[in-house]
Amino acid sequence: MLEYALYQNHKAYTKALNHIQPLIEQLVADELSKREDEKDQPAKERNSAQSQRKWARQALLFKEINAVIQSLPLALSSKATRSIPGAIIGQIESHLELQDEQDSVGLPSVRILKPREDQFDDALAKIGKSLTLEEMREAQDDLARVSKPGVYRPVLFAKNRIGDGFLLLRDEQTKRYFIWLNLVPSSSKFAKLTAAESKVGSCRKVSNLVNMRTGEVISFSSKTGCLFPIEFGRDYQDAEFLESGSPLTAMLLRRDKGYFVHIAFEFKKKAISPTTFMGVDRGIYNLASMSVIDKQGTIIDRRNADGRDLRFVQRKIEQRQRKQQRRGKVFKGKQRLHAADEAVHRSANEIVAMAQKHDAQVIMENLAPLASRRGKRKRSNFNRVLNRSQYQKLQSVLKYKLAVAGIPPAKEVHPAYTSQACPICGHISKDNREKIALDDGFKMDVFKCAECTHTDDADLNAARNIALKRMWRDSLSPAFKKKLFNEVPDKKSFPNFLKTHASKRGESACDLRIGTFGRSDLDASYEDGENQPGSNADEPWSGSNTHVSNNSASKQTLVSLSGKNSHKKKPNKRGPTNV
Repeated sequence: MLEYALYQNHKAYTKALNHIQPLIEQLVADELSKREDEKDQPAKERNSAQSQRKWARQALLFKEINAVIQSLPLALSSKATRSIPGAIIGQIESHLELQDEQDSVGLPSVRILKPREDQFDDALAKIGKSLTLEEMREAQDDLARVSKPGVYRPVLFAKNRIGDGFLLLRDEQTKRYFIWLNLVPSSSKFAKLTAAESKVGSCRKVSNLVNMRTGEVISFSSKTGCLFPIEFGRDYQDAEFLESGSPLTAMLLRRDKGYFVHIAFEFKKKAISPTTFMGVDRGIYNLASMSVIDKQGTIIDRRNADGRDLRFVQRKIEQRQRKQQRRGKVFKGKQRLHAADEAVHRSANEIVAMAQKHDAQVIMENLAPLASRRGKRKRSNFNRVLNRSQYQKLQSVLKYKLAVAGIPPAKEVHPAYTSQACPICGHISKDNREKIALDDGFKMDVFKCAECTHTDDADLNAARNIALKRMWRDSLSPAFKKKLFNEVPDKKSFPNFLKTHASKRGESACDLRIGTFGRSDLDASYEDGENQPGSNADEPWSGSNTHVSNNSASKQTLVSLSGKNSHKKKPNKRGPTNV
């Protein structure tokens, strides 16, 4: 039944996508053309027009997709708005949004399950006939698509219902967990009970199990679904998900020869009203440096989340990668990705814990321009490590972790001058971050003001400045909030703000000489993308000082469909299993 549901879902998705492919090309071309015509219009009018076209486009696509899949042998879960139709429409909308960030983005496609030999020959011949680089790349993509068989698309269960969704269940006596999945239509051959099932207990029957979403004890039977025992890391998952959240959606997929379900949980927490500010600075050896300040700018708490273990692992893996590539072998960097994921989640947990402790509003730098691969920019090891260490992933992980804790979404500031500014006298200069040449880069772990000699840990000082910069921006009148950094008058400037608040606190340079915290040998020149004071720092208010994103308080976990539960399975010590 699992195999049948996955195969039919993939087949229906492919048929629907192929059917509406000409319509997709037309809609995408029309939308891009209209966006080009509207680029000089005010943002409000432009966004309103795009939104109206979006809803009209989605309604048309849903109607066309639904007409194709309604007659196919699918379970109701696959026909739901958020399943096959929603997935195709979501791909199209993502394609349109990516047009603003990348020069060339392919239209939605799906991998074929069983490539035919003639398809491979046609793709190979297409490469030989290519006259331009663009044609050759397109042909190479076609060859890659048909040379390797794809995997089933996952089946989404968007509802907690018997007839067209899923249920997460528990046996109160044995404390075992089960999942009910609605998999086949009533017309399927699997919807008929076998002779053995009619005589004894069947997986089609649920008896006295607790619905983990409602807490009710339920009993029922259905021919279109099946009950599966599940196994997972009980010590971790019970406390992290099952005790504090309720199952929201599930996604069935096959990995190798096993079947798994990703379950998204919903968490409802009482919102915390921030009383302090916590600046978070992201670096190389310190993945995150946190500094909590009150409304006067006084330091309440701070610490570094060390990332040197991740950097060590990355360097070792890169050495092995270079060796294998010199030998002509393909290198797969799963170990590096795992190490980065573990470090990111550990850092995010530390940030959330400190924010909870002090009821803090998290403030982060907008590092999107540095992480972007678009356009020409001076390459540096910091930019390379920034992409590799998944700094943007830290931001995305924080989206749900902050929401689960009841903390407001993180806000952003432009990173310019945050590592060069003195929080005591307001002096901004790159000389405040002295570079000491080392064998593999520079040592820049100490901040020392060239004006007042205030000394501090460089990353913690930057974290404090990030929080102070948000306070400064919030204190400005609406007329000045939209001004660039260097366009704000001196009396209302960021340096004057720092100096004034330090005076109000009664803080002087000699009050804080923290030192280096033992850090050393930063990789190459790390300037945070900053400009010298007096230059045209590109720091518009719009976009760079708003909420990181809309927050969704949901998390996912991965469980395996198995014939038995694993009550004694230990949690993964190398990192969390949530995805």
